[in-house]
Amino acid sequence: MSGRYRQHDLAPGQSLLCRWEYVQGTRATPALVLPDACVDLLWDGARLSIAGPDTRAQYADIAPSARVQGLRFAPGAAARWLGVPLHALADQRVDLRDLAKAGFATLAERMAEHDGDAMAWLAGRILADGPPRVDAMRVVHARLSHAFPDSVAQLARDLGITERTLLRRCDETFGYGPKRLSRILRLQRFLDLQRMRPSLLDAALEAGYYDAAQLAGDARRLTGLTPTALVAQVAG
Repeated sequence: MSGRYRQHDLAPGQSLLCRWEYVQGTRATPALVLPDACVDLLWDGARLSIAGPDTRAQYADIAPSARVQGLRFAPGAAARWLGVPLHALADQRVDLRDLAKAGFATLAERMAEHDGDAMAWLAGRILADGPPRVDAMRVVHARLSHAFPDSVAQLARDLGITERTLLRRCDETFGYGPKRLSRILRLQRFLDLQRMRPSLLDAALEAGYYDAAQLAGDARRLTGLTPTALVAQVAG
């Protein structure tokens, strides 16, 4: 990563997880964006857009020295605030005014009026709506975040719904089904753990992988990189 990333975590239990800022370096090297089961609002000083849930890694082209600010939604909160099912936004970057929700058409103009405090102002508006509901999909996210999560069949049984209904509701809330969500969360656990473990295999096993081959398969499908190359990109 040629730019500088900074993150400010917000209080837990709210509709937003954090505010962040990315400043591109003097060279226009594409920034690697990994799937993380999150949805972000992006502000570049003129355009307010939504980064939908990614099913695999993407590279963002950002102009040299450009600054991008973001707000990251808590699990399950984005679909409710945006008013659209997230599978419609998967792997997309969409101008917020293109969504047909009242108030979105003029939100970028109101952001511009607040200049340097624009993201703080927008965060305040979102947080004023209150915390996200503790519903079945938040339970699904929490249980799939474990190193050895429940199966889709077990989740559906525990929630009293069919597997088909669980798939549909995950598509609406997260942008994809529970199996892909589980894989993405597992890869993110690995990336967090590898910084503190003596080897990539140790981190993989603790994250919930059965062996190095399973890690390599997930890394290839979700990022197009080997685990070693992925770790090097993240560290860089």
